Amino acid sequence: MGSGKLLISFRKHKRYLYASLTLIILFFVVSALITPKITLVAENLLEDVVQENLISKKNSIAFEFNNLNTFLVYSEKILADTLEKPGNQLVEKLQFTSDLAQTSQLIANSFSYTLNPEGVENLYSTKDTLFKKGLPVNYDKARTWFVDTIVRPKGQVIYRKFYVDRSRENLSYVVGYDIDLIAFWNYFSENNEARIGYTVVTTDTGICLLHPDPEYIGTKLDSYFTRVSTKDIVNPALHSGKNLFTDEATSEYLNLDVRRYFDKVQVGNSSLIVIESFPLDLILKERTQQINRYFLWISLLAFAVFMLLLLVSRYQLKKEFLENLKVVEEKEQLINANEKYQKENALLQLNQLKKKMNPHFLFNSLNSLHILIESKPELSQEFVLKLADVYRYLLENKEGDLILVKKEITFLDQYFFLQKIRFGESIRFIMNNIVDKRLFYSKRIPFLALETVVENAIKHNEFTKRNPLQIELLFYENYIEVINTYTPRKTPKAASHKLGLIYLKNTYNFYNIEGFQTKVTGDKFKCILPLLP
Repeated sequence: MGSGKLLISFRKHKRYLYASLTLIILFFVVSALITPKITLVAENLLEDVVQENLISKKNSIAFEFNNLNTFLVYSEKILADTLEKPGNQLVEKLQFTSDLAQTSQLIANSFSYTLNPEGVENLYSTKDTLFKKGLPVNYDKARTWFVDTIVRPKGQVIYRKFYVDRSRENLSYVVGYDIDLIAFWNYFSENNEARIGYTVVTTDTGICLLHPDPEYIGTKLDSYFTRVSTKDIVNPALHSGKNLFTDEATSEYLNLDVRRYFDKVQVGNSSLIVIESFPLDLILKERTQQINRYFLWISLLAFAVFMLLLLVSRYQLKKEFLENLKVVEEKEQLINANEKYQKENALLQLNQLKKKMNPHFLFNSLNSLHILIESKPELSQEFVLKLADVYRYLLENKEGDLILVKKEITFLDQYFFLQKIRFGESIRFIMNNIVDKRLFYSKRIPFLALETVVENAIKHNEFTKRNPLQIELLFYENYIEVINTYTPRKTPKAASHKLGLIYLKNTYNFYNIEGFQTKVTGDKFKCILPLLP
């Protein structure tokens, strides 16, 4: 009897031993198969990080150069808006705009003058010593053109951009500015830390405007474009933000093998080429090797933990009831954790939405205010008050992610006032069918819900004065319906615009409220926002 029990016990332990050996072998086989896939995934992730870094640098470069180019844009607008016979007033406006350009420490000089068949008149330059080289001084009635070029006065490298307006009979206007590239190099280096790789910026002809080694600034970088053509990079038909031009070469700066990513930015009427160079060995290969080592250690640790659990589980067979109870408790914790995650995720998306809105909205509002100050001073005062109310509302500390409909309507009126100043008759706002105004004081909706839907309509539809964007709010007992004309842009914006709608969807899901939906019906886009008590 005892020997029979011993034999049964021996066989049971033998089965456990075989099962353990089988699992050990299976573990190492799976590890060997999955390691190459993890390496590939790691390389793809690093590739994504590199491209995200390129996009970040590209946006920074575009912002800085377009900000400096504002003077030339204003000057072109002044010339285009002056339809009557030009006179001293136009010259004074151009000279005043030249003075404003000098508020930037990166602009070494700005200038304007007129040309007629007799020669140069009304010559104006903030720094005459940098001025005359390379500019047209002879009247040519056949051409209107933009020029960017490199000028090298003593001790400096100057990137000059100017515009020649020959649209008037027997009279031409020349306006332009000079960027001190060495000063720009110092400014960009201080404000943009290079974490991986380095950034190079050239003109569309390959002339270097920015390089970590200032000795290359102002020279032509032929070695960068031996296999990738500058014409292909700036060609809209070939250029794609998702499929970037790449090349592998030996860096003259690092003396290492690097992978180069080429992209373009538009600055006024000219294109600049942004090049990000990343050391292959130091980044891709070294990082993937580190990940493989980490995975090996994690695998060994997981294996040790697994073996420990396997041994312990043999002594816990009689505790099945307690284990089942533990599983139930863990499920409840997971449910609670999932609910907490959904709420935190919705709040996170709300914060991201607010961060996303603030800088772009503020930039556009300040542009509108700049125009109003000169044209409609009284309206500009009201504009400033409305803008202050909008940001006061955004910066309030909310107790939750729900808000009374009344407050959202008040905020939307202020927000739409600012957008109306910006777009004029190109946008229309209608509020109809308010069945019971008491719902304003008792019902709630997600914070910024109405603004999110309205901003989505403005951002992703084409509209003009002839074909305005019409946004209509319809109020019902249990929901608000927002309807706008649907004329999507021919070139859609990045998929990040879905963040606002995802935030609304997650908020309603968290409160177990059904009925939120967005749909396109004919030439209308509709969004239904259920009301919460």
